[in-house]
Amino acid sequence: MADIKKPARRGKKGTPPKMDETSQNLAKPSTTEQAPLNFKVDAEFKKQYKLYALEHGISMVDLLKASFEAYKQ
Repeated sequence: MADIKKPARRGKKGTPPKMDETSQNLAKPSTTEQAPLNFKVDAEFKKQYKLYALEHGISMVDLLKASFEAYKQ
């Protein structure tokens, strides 16, 4: 039978990094920072939505926010 040795043990992971060196991915994003909101709509709806926002001089994001506020009430 073959004489197989166990693999050598690796060292420990070492000491953890200091708090100021760690990743900040758990921090809450600021309220002014925008996050993507992806969903699909019909092409005709998108065209009408974009045209309405353009005619009223507002962005599509502002139109979405205003329509959501009106919907909640």
